[in-house]
Amino acid sequence: MDRRTARISRAVAAALVFVTAAYHLWWGFPRSLVYLNAFGTGIPPDPRPFLFVALGLLLLAGPYLVSFEVISLRTAYAGAALLLVGSIAAWVTWHATGHGAFLVGGPAPASGGGGHSHGGQNTVLLVLSHFPAEPVEGAIKLVETAAVVLFVTLLRLDPAVTTQAQQANGDQTEASET
Repeated sequence: MDRRTARISRAVAAALVFVTAAYHLWWGFPRSLVYLNAFGTGIPPDPRPFLFVALGLLLLAGPYLVSFEVISLRTAYAGAALLLVGSIAAWVTWHATGHGAFLVGGPAPASGGGGHSHGGQNTVLLVLSHFPAEPVEGAIKLVETAAVVLFVTLLRLDPAVTTQAQQANGDQTEASET
């Protein structure tokens, strides 16, 4: 991958991450405030708002940490890909388990969504059925999937990452020779 393509790919990946983080903060922050207001009255019926806010903040922290050289570009790419894969897996798990019914040991909590039933549906069909039923959720999951593909591609082909790896290997070789 040439440097220009890598730069464009980084910009697209950053935009996709920003969209994902903005959505998660938009959805999670107000709901977190409601649950915090009711703090001490029991277990919140839906843990997602707090997890959404945490994910959004972690995703937004990545570029900051890279720009101040707290973490390497390689670590940022891998971390972002893992966070986004985790988000997708959590979304599938949430819907495949009846909107988190396993958390409360009874009927599923109110999802705050459009209200739909899953029955005993196959997980793949279940996920596919959410694209027309919950178009915003489906769009965000497509954005996350595209970002994962870009981050994995950048992790393998970005010249800045391969240069860092070569420099690290050279430093190790020099240290072992002395």
